[in-house]
Amino acid sequence: MVSIPFVSRVGPVAAVNPENLPTRGAAVLARSTLAALSGLVFQSGISAMSYPTDVTRDILPKNIHSHNDYWRKVPLFDALSVGCKSVEADVHLIDGELLVGHTRVSLSHPRSLNSLYLDPIMQLLRLQNPTSAYSNANASMTNGVFDMDPSTSLQLIIDYKTEGNALHAAVIDALAEYRSLDLLTHVDMTNASSPTLNVRPLTVVCSGNCPLASVEAQTPIRDVFLDAPLVDIANSSYTRWNSMLASTSYRKMAGWGNSFDVDGEMAAQIKNLVQISREKGIPSRFWETPGWPGFARDKVWKAMLDLGVDWINADNLKAASEV
Repeated sequence: MVSIPFVSRVGPVAAVNPENLPTRGAAVLARSTLAALSGLVFQSGISAMSYPTDVTRDILPKNIHSHNDYWRKVPLFDALSVGCKSVEADVHLIDGELLVGHTRVSLSHPRSLNSLYLDPIMQLLRLQNPTSAYSNANASMTNGVFDMDPSTSLQLIIDYKTEGNALHAAVIDALAEYRSLDLLTHVDMTNASSPTLNVRPLTVVCSGNCPLASVEAQTPIRDVFLDAPLVDIANSSYTRWNSMLASTSYRKMAGWGNSFDVDGEMAAQIKNLVQISREKGIPSRFWETPGWPGFARDKVWKAMLDLGVDWINADNLKAASEV
């Protein structure tokens, strides 16, 4: 018997008409919905010829972070459609609910962390790990969301916008189903002198008001990690066991007037931070890179890659995917 995966409850996404949204994101969303429906066809005894893990079959995963992903026409799916391996959601804890939006005035009940991200990602993971005569029905969901590289872990950055301790506890609770299915990248701290990192289909990172103490309090299994401050990455408090990412504002480092030129002293500063971060086993990212004009944006992105920065932070996903 084939289980029909859950289809996202979020209003704006569930009601989307791909004809009105000429984006690859809408196409990926449509694929996921059709794949779910194909389960009905299979159960009815009608032969189904579609590729079993069709949803992301031709998408090459890339080290692109979809900044403020929830602003997009089709959150999550627009990013996945160009191969983004990381997405970001600004989250507020309001009356016990995890709502997504940049500020309080942008919040609405239908747009929650579950409806925009956790539920659709779970749906995709079920689609990418179908049960059939050729797979082990008792096996865990080991494939990630990208069919071209199932070992790729999707990174979800949750930017804490309200008080950190309470929000962190709510996020831990919200991830319970993922945890029970062993879908979260985690560090096993059972042996404190020799922790082990276990990569899984979803890696959760917290930023903004996320307290390091709350992250470290999660033991012996830690599955929500810090976005450490890259400018302070030499601090011994930040390790690969508590931080899966280290980020800082490029604009603040460069100054607005010099933000288009990544050379000389600026290049040396970036290279030094990236090197320290890499030695610690922590990937690096710079946000607030130029968004316009396009030639300056692309120039900075290319310079970042040349200097070893691990993640391209992007608002324009199409442009980033073509760098």
